[in-house]
Amino acid sequence: MVNKLKIFAAAIFVSALYSGILAMLLSHSPYTSAMSSAGDSVSLPIIMYHSVLRDTDLSGKYVITPEALESDIKYLRENGYTFVSAAELIDFTDNDGELPDKPVMLTFDDGFYNNLGYVKPILEKCGAKAVISVVGSYTDEYSESNIANMTYGYLRWSDVYDMILSSRIEIGNHSYDFHSNANGRNGSKRNKSESLEEYKEIFYEDTKRAQDRFLTKTGFSPVIYAYPFGAYSEETTDILKEMGFRVSFICSEGINNISRDGDSLFLLKRYNRPSDISTEDFFGEILN
Repeated sequence: MVNKLKIFAAAIFVSALYSGILAMLLSHSPYTSAMSSAGDSVSLPIIMYHSVLRDTDLSGKYVITPEALESDIKYLRENGYTFVSAAELIDFTDNDGELPDKPVMLTFDDGFYNNLGYVKPILEKCGAKAVISVVGSYTDEYSESNIANMTYGYLRWSDVYDMILSSRIEIGNHSYDFHSNANGRNGSKRNKSESLEEYKEIFYEDTKRAQDRFLTKTGFSPVIYAYPFGAYSEETTDILKEMGFRVSFICSEGINNISRDGDSLFLLKRYNRPSDISTEDFFGEILN
């Protein structure tokens, strides 16, 4: 009973601390001076990354080098973009908060261990922000084995906790166990053989399982959901809203229009960043 009370007290402390961090970001952000009234809507490009590794032999569609990431961040800054968080988007839709004239968001899917080893230091060095979305089952597996490998490993719960404490990182739910194409399912998308009610229950239970693991292990519940492979069914948005989520990401490419309506934060499009193109050419294609 004593241990349970300690865990419960720790969870309350972390939740309070995280809330305080969000409040600090919104009221004392180093980018506040750059904020200007964006009126009723603003265009938002979102860049999607995955793994970050130094070995260029491993670079590919979903793996880039730390140097490429740092080059991307530098390019965006030099071209007048300001990195924004999900908290700032929510404040814009809910509380008449302001966004910069040229906002941009960085996201990292899957929760690779190298996001802690490489991404977090680069964000801190360059003053950027990012959302890192974690697959619950992967984190359970690597927490149990306690493997910390930059090449193939995934974040452990202790690592996720460290990420939550960073003012540069927000954590998203990337499902508990939908990050696969097993049993004929494409990510978290509805199977044709399932009734709507069956599917809603399956999606809810997987999402809740991940949320419960976040809360138990870190004292924190994400308000961001990233669809595995970007595969989704329309019915899930209402489920996510009922569960308290405020933002969701897919993998379709395009610029998002963020309005004062909170619904504009769901099914946000993202541009995948591959390794076989320079920073200048990549952003030249999607931002011009």
